[in-house]
Amino acid sequence: METKHIIMGTAGHVDHGKTALIRALTGFDCDTHKQEKERGITINLGFTHLDLPSGNSIGIIDVPGHADFIKTMISGACGMDMVLLIIAADEGIMPQTREHLEIMKLLGVKQGIIVLTKTDTVDEELAELAMEEAREFVAHSFLEAAPILPVSAITGAGIPQLIQAIEAMIQQMPAHIVAGNFRMYIDRQFVQPGFGVIVNGSVLSGAITQTDPVYLLPPGKELRIRRMERHGKEVHSIQAGDRASINLVGLKQKEFKRGMLLSGRLLNTTRLIDCRLLIFAEDITLGLWSQVMFFSGTIRLMARMHLLNADIATAGNDALVQIYLPEDVVLQADDHFIVRNSSGDATIGGGQVIDPYPLHHRRRRKGAIEEVSQMASGNVGLRIAAEVKKHIVPLTHVEIAENLDLEADEIIPVIFNELPGTVQFYQHKTNIVLMDKKRATAWQNKVLALLEKHHAENPFIQEGKSFHELMGIFPDAKAASYKLALTVLLEHLQKNNKVELLGNSWILAGHQVTTNDDFLREIAEIEAFINGDNATYTLKELGEKFHDRYKPSRLKQMLSYLVEQKKIVLFQLQYVHTETLETTKKRLMTLMKSKPDGITVAEFRDAIASNRSTALFLLELLDKQGITRRLDNVRVLTSKYREE
Repeated sequence: METKHIIMGTAGHVDHGKTALIRALTGFDCDTHKQEKERGITINLGFTHLDLPSGNSIGIIDVPGHADFIKTMISGACGMDMVLLIIAADEGIMPQTREHLEIMKLLGVKQGIIVLTKTDTVDEELAELAMEEAREFVAHSFLEAAPILPVSAITGAGIPQLIQAIEAMIQQMPAHIVAGNFRMYIDRQFVQPGFGVIVNGSVLSGAITQTDPVYLLPPGKELRIRRMERHGKEVHSIQAGDRASINLVGLKQKEFKRGMLLSGRLLNTTRLIDCRLLIFAEDITLGLWSQVMFFSGTIRLMARMHLLNADIATAGNDALVQIYLPEDVVLQADDHFIVRNSSGDATIGGGQVIDPYPLHHRRRRKGAIEEVSQMASGNVGLRIAAEVKKHIVPLTHVEIAENLDLEADEIIPVIFNELPGTVQFYQHKTNIVLMDKKRATAWQNKVLALLEKHHAENPFIQEGKSFHELMGIFPDAKAASYKLALTVLLEHLQKNNKVELLGNSWILAGHQVTTNDDFLREIAEIEAFINGDNATYTLKELGEKFHDRYKPSRLKQMLSYLVEQKKIVLFQLQYVHTETLETTKKRLMTLMKSKPDGITVAEFRDAIASNRSTALFLLELLDKQGITRRLDNVRVLTSKYREE
């Protein structure tokens, strides 16, 4: 038989025999605290396991039934796969029977067995009436077709039949899909002498091995696993559906806080979540803003809740809400939660997280509410689109999968086939890059406009804009995400014959420079002027020389043409002719033969028969070209030119 990783829990009113039943099933008393023994009721969560005849072993969570400990019950119920709904034959349906069943519904429990306890205290007729009442009670719930088994924890009657029913139900239940990130809320922690801190919890998703790193969230501290146990036995891996005990290295008990969880990777925290809410309390009407107690996993926080798609919400109606939390928490889409009134004495309802990192919907814009509503449908394509929209920077499919706690390979078909038209995606090497379509179109248009402007201002230059220059279209030119965005946008534009790569610059597709004889004569005149002996000129100086011949814009175009043709060099806002540079290099080489240990600026100035500022300018240009390098107060040849 396949090993099933299943957690079974109890639910039901106080003193209906939940703990006694678990003791009869397992031989273990989950009421281990002195106060529980004295009061005769369960106060804390109890944990044990049941070894079934098939050899399978399932985890068990025993929850308190008293109304005062509902918050504790919710913490335990978060990891249950199936439930034993306990109803005492002598009392029947009671307030916490109803409340616990509603909580189980809202937390997404799908399987269970109804157990009629204390049958030794009633006659056969009363037991049958209690069973009929139970059947009516669970109508229209996930337990509607569940078996109802009468038992007595005192006499043992019905216990073997219950074990058989549990075994049969587990065989029918699908195995947990061990996918996604490992997550486990910590519902118990203690220090074991010689071992250190040990934490217990129900594994919600994923799997982890003893050698894997694990993170305490929040705040995101990396820890090491020394030892793991499942049902009291040491194991080397645990997975979704396990009750686990983990001995951690790197964690002090004082660092622990309620609501923390262990994760296989770092996850972002949040204080704002979009949710689907179902109210089951008949006497509750929620207004636009409400103060509620929020419970999810082991998280217990006072929160503010804002209705999004209505001004009021009443029992039986689904509502879309945005919940404001006072502390950083870690939640994922589809996580279940419960809300109680602000005094914490009545459960209002619960639901599921739609978006753990939403935009702020204070103004309740119609379009935003429609997006939340679409995401609530569970459509993965819509969830991806919403995730893309929240980020100005582009996201890779791997990043999106991590944000949504999905497998990267699984969302690829969705991206290709199910994305709404608001999202644009591009393939780049092994990644798929996704952007908001309007934003991507705007960026493409900016690239084309920038190149068009460059060509208009420089009609005689074939070269366009470098990648670095084009990064100027983004608000943060240093961000790696924007570099990726520009890369895929240029690839897309090139594929669609909008741009071309010329050397190291991008130009508009089909761009060509045309010249005529008049232009070439003008160019020759300017070049001849610059090609004086050791002469360097600024744009201002050249403008003053040719002010009666050319407009500044025209002169700049011609100078740019000469630079592109490698006739002149622009450095430190000064122009110098390449022949001047060649002459300078020859003089430098001649001087270096007699000065192998280096030359000073003054010696170089005298060698080229110029002034100090020109000599310094030329030396710094030679430094940039890798011909010379500065060593203290002298210039020496680089190794390449020293060999020549």
